[in-house]
Amino acid sequence: MRSTAYAAARPRYGVMDVVALLLRELWVMALVFAVLFAIGVAAALTMKKTYTAGASLFVGVGQEYVYQPRVGATDRGAPPAAGEVAQSEAAIINSLEVKQRVVRALGVETFQDGGSATGTPLEQEAAAVRAVGAGLDVTAAPLSPVVSLTYKSDDPALSARVLNTVIDQYLTYRREVFQDRATPAIQTQRQTFEGELADADRAYEAFLRSNNIGDFATAKATLAGTYQSIFGERMNVQAQLNQASQRLTTLVAQQSRTPAEIALQQDLNISAQDQILQLRTQRESLLARYQPDAQPVREIESQIAQLQSYVGTGTAVGAKEVRTGPNPVWVELETTRINAQAERDALAARLSVLDRQVVDLRERQARLTELESRNATLAGNREVLSASIREFQLRETQSRADNELVKAGADNVTVIERAQPPSRGKSMKALLLIAVFLFAGFTALCVGLFRVFMRKGFAMPSTASRTLQLPVLAVAPMKRA
Repeated sequence: MRSTAYAAARPRYGVMDVVALLLRELWVMALVFAVLFAIGVAAALTMKKTYTAGASLFVGVGQEYVYQPRVGATDRGAPPAAGEVAQSEAAIINSLEVKQRVVRALGVETFQDGGSATGTPLEQEAAAVRAVGAGLDVTAAPLSPVVSLTYKSDDPALSARVLNTVIDQYLTYRREVFQDRATPAIQTQRQTFEGELADADRAYEAFLRSNNIGDFATAKATLAGTYQSIFGERMNVQAQLNQASQRLTTLVAQQSRTPAEIALQQDLNISAQDQILQLRTQRESLLARYQPDAQPVREIESQIAQLQSYVGTGTAVGAKEVRTGPNPVWVELETTRINAQAERDALAARLSVLDRQVVDLRERQARLTELESRNATLAGNREVLSASIREFQLRETQSRADNELVKAGADNVTVIERAQPPSRGKSMKALLLIAVFLFAGFTALCVGLFRVFMRKGFAMPSTASRTLQLPVLAVAPMKRA
C-alpha cells in the first residue's frame, strides 16, 4: 500500500487521478447505490395504474358575453373571440365552487380510496376537493372554441363518473353564474316610472283643464288654421267692401247726371202721309176707268205731288200728344244704389266682426305661446316616462324569456363527448425505475466525489507532483502505526 503524505496546500487532481480515487471508493458508492435503488424500486412497485377519462365541450358565443347597456341605447357591443370565451368557460370549470359541488354530489367517501375517515367534515371535504383538483385537467386552445377535460384516477369507472359529474355541475353552475338578476330591478324601476307617469298625467290634465284646452297640439293647430281662415276671409271682405264703396260712389255720380222724369209716350201728326195714301188709292181707282192722261187722273197726281213736296220739307210731321213719367234708367240706378249701399253696410258689419275675431284669435295664440313652454315640459316628461316604461317592459319581457330558455336548456355550451370509462391504464413504473436508477447512480457518484475531494494529503505521486510542482523521485511505503 502506498504511503500518503500530508501538506498544507490543496491537492490538485487530474482526470485520471479522480478516476483512480473513485475506484478506491467503489464499495462505498455501490452501497449507496444499492440502498437508494432498493428504496426507489420498492416505492415504484407500490404505484398503481392510473386511468384517464376524457371529454370535450363546444363553447359558443352567447349573449352573456356581449355587452348590452342596461339603460339608454340598445346597441350591443362586439362579441369576443371564440378562444376568449373558451378560456372563460375553462376558468368556470376549474373554479372551487364546481369542485365542491362535485364532492357534494358524489360524497366525500368517493375520494377516500376506501380508507377510514379522519379529521372534521370540513377537512374531509377540503381533502376531497384537493383530490378532484389534482386529477382534473382542463385545456382550452387559444383560438379554438373546444374545451378538453380529463380526469385521472386509479379507478376507470370513477374517472368517468367524476368527469361527467364535473360537466353536469359546471352546466348547472354556469346557468346560475350567468342568470339574469336584473329582472326584479327592472320590474321595480318600471313600476316607479309608472307611478311617476301617473303623477305627470294628472299634472298635465290639470294644466289643460285650468286653461280650457282639450289637446294642446290640436288646439294650437286648430287655432292657427282658424286664424288663417278668418284672416283670409277678412282680407276678402275688406276687398269686397272697397269694391262695394266704389260701386256706390259710381252709382251716385251716374244718378246725379240722369234725369228723374222723361217723356214716356208721344203721338205724331202724320195726316199728310195719310192723304197721300188716300190720293194714291183714288188714282188707282181712276185708272181703272180713265186713261193715265185723263184730266181726273192728272189732277190727283198733281195733288199727290204737292203733298209729297210738303212732306219733303220736314214740317209735315210733329208732336200731336206727349205723356211724361219717371225715367227707367234713373229708377234702375236708384235700385242698384240702394242694393249697393245695403251690401256695403253688410260688408262693413261683417268686417267689424272679423276684426274682432282676428283680435280674439291673436290673443288666444299669444296665450298658447305663453303656455307652450309649460306644455312642452309636461308633455316631454310624459313622453320620456312612456318611452322608459316601454323600454323597461321590453327588457323585462326579454329577460324573463331568456331566463326561461336557459332553464329549459337553451345554452351556448354543447357537450361534444361525455366521459367513458377508459379501458387501458397508464403506469409510471418504468419511468420511475429509470429515474430511480439515475438518481441512485448520481447520488453514489456524488458520495464518491465527496470522499475523494475531502481526503487530506496526497493519495497519489502525480497529485503531489502537480500540487507541489516538484518531481517525485521515490515512493516509500508508510509504516503501519
